[in-house]
Amino acid sequence: MISQETLRGNWNQIVGAIKKEFGQITGDDLTRVRGNMDQLIGLIQEKTGRSREQVDAFLSQCCSNAGDAVNRFSETASQYASAAGESLQQNYDRVAESAQQGYQQAVRTVSKRPMESLAIAVGAGMLAGLVVGLSLSRRR
Repeated sequence: MISQETLRGNWNQIVGAIKKEFGQITGDDLTRVRGNMDQLIGLIQEKTGRSREQVDAFLSQCCSNAGDAVNRFSETASQYASAAGESLQQNYDRVAESAQQGYQQAVRTVSKRPMESLAIAVGAGMLAGLVVGLSLSRRR
């Protein structure tokens, strides 16, 4: 026999299984007995003519199926999370390698042409300062 906590924890799956298996039981019937094991078993017995053992076996099977579904969902989610983590790590490694290559190229360029590099840096700084100054003056 399943426990009251198991019944409450799997209520939505149990309701779906009951409606599928026993079409004569309505949502209103199930709302009246919500979460009460004895009332639920009595309702199913009354509407279907099944024995208490049969109803109990059916409910146990519903809870077992619900647990299996949760385990499958959890395993699938874990696999997706693992794949996402691996993909993220690969992309991070690729970006880090690209940034390292860019840095090394910048060092080589500055070493070969220091005056041109200095002029470009000053020009870029002046341009950035101009843009910031214009945006601040427009806000006033």
